[in-house]
Amino acid sequence: MELPLPGTNESFHTISLGAKGVVLVSQLSKNAFNIQKLNADLERDWSINGTIEENLDFVKSSYDGQSIYLLFTRTRTDFYQVVKVGIAGFMETFYLTSVDRFQITDFQTLGYSVFMAGTVRDEPMLLYTNLASKQSKVLPGVTQANTVIQSVDIDTLHHLVNVCYAARKGREIKMISRTFDEYGQAVGQVMVEPEPDYSLLNGRLFMLNDSTKLMIGTYGFRNMQGNNNSASQGLFLSKIVYDEVEFTQYHSFTDFKNFFNFMSDREQERMQRKIERKKESGDDVKLNYRLLVHDIIEQNGNYLISGEVFYPEYRNNNNGPYGMSSWWGSPVMSPLGWGGMGMYPSMGLWNPYYWDPFYGARRMNNGQVFNGFIYTHAIVAGFTAKGDLLWDNSLPFDNVRSMELKEKVRVKPNEDQTVSMFYSNRGTIKAKVFDKDKVLADTQPIPIMTADMSDRVRQTTTDEVLYWYDNYYLAFGYQRITSGDGRRNVFYLNKISF
Repeated sequence: MELPLPGTNESFHTISLGAKGVVLVSQLSKNAFNIQKLNADLERDWSINGTIEENLDFVKSSYDGQSIYLLFTRTRTDFYQVVKVGIAGFMETFYLTSVDRFQITDFQTLGYSVFMAGTVRDEPMLLYTNLASKQSKVLPGVTQANTVIQSVDIDTLHHLVNVCYAARKGREIKMISRTFDEYGQAVGQVMVEPEPDYSLLNGRLFMLNDSTKLMIGTYGFRNMQGNNNSASQGLFLSKIVYDEVEFTQYHSFTDFKNFFNFMSDREQERMQRKIERKKESGDDVKLNYRLLVHDIIEQNGNYLISGEVFYPEYRNNNNGPYGMSSWWGSPVMSPLGWGGMGMYPSMGLWNPYYWDPFYGARRMNNGQVFNGFIYTHAIVAGFTAKGDLLWDNSLPFDNVRSMELKEKVRVKPNEDQTVSMFYSNRGTIKAKVFDKDKVLADTQPIPIMTADMSDRVRQTTTDEVLYWYDNYYLAFGYQRITSGDGRRNVFYLNKISF
């Protein structure tokens, strides 16, 4: 389907409702927005307009399986507007105030409960609000100094909220996760401490069942963590049973068979020789890669872990084959602060740390100008329930850059135990099918269809692929099209099967 873009300022935010359909949100003006729901055939069920307080911007949405929540606010304010929209189109509006100078960095909802993470004078804070009673409270965090909130994840199955903190002391970084119920009551805490030579750089906690959790993230050598960067070496997996760490496994990217496939043949050979020389002497090549970790996927009792390798680019930046000499990237927020949606302004929340969780100068590194996030390749790896690496593979990106750091690639486990990985870029779907370490299929780019076969797509921007339901995905973005009827700018939304 296509939606016309009459002006250069209108854009759309896409929210998947699974088999229930999809919702599109657009901010029409300074004090008005539109939300419309489409069914599984991309036919419009309803469309309603709403009002917002003037000078507030749409910032983020949250969907808890029952209702959609829209957050409107502006930078450096303690005033927020939350709009709750039911699947049938019933709308409720709530006005909230928070702690003075609270800089929000994440927004999640569970029923009528709102969880907002942020900072106050560079200190982390987690704010809970019950929309029904309009009562708010600051939730207990981590008392250790030099702590940041890394992720806030909603577990809709168990009705829990998992909040991961990174706590730094000198060059050592450990992960602390606190779990809250939907009423803001603390129900669990997990502390994952690194081995003496390592630091844990980021992490996410996943509930496998009522008693077992898995934390995954990246780690680095402790002596590589400096004042201007956090250098990641590989992946760690920690299994937690009844809030006690059962084991932690570390997997250097140098142990992956296909991690460096994005390099040229000559670079790969040079890297492999260096790795072999280092391992012969009992050492390892020191790396500095950034990985945006996805949700865990279970496959026959094993785990699939995937993510994009990226780096923030600055003009005149020099990067080498061993990683990127720039700041660590927050996997949640936009680097440019507040903004609108889609292809025009950058959509996202204010990130007070500018890609490094501990060195939070609110300026670009050494005065350089941020030029977007560069995605080099995506990886997928299979692990046993004990955290052992079974296999890995990778999909290189073709000149993918984004001003907002977010997931680009989609991973789909197939019934024949193969794994498909694909992404959308410049109007085409690019994909590979893996049988563990082997590439079964490297498909030709699949073009995104337009409304008319005679259309010619002149430009495609901010195209994305989003998992929808079953074997269906949503491909969407913005196109500039010419046809016999003239030119038009559209937002496109395609249902694809993979």
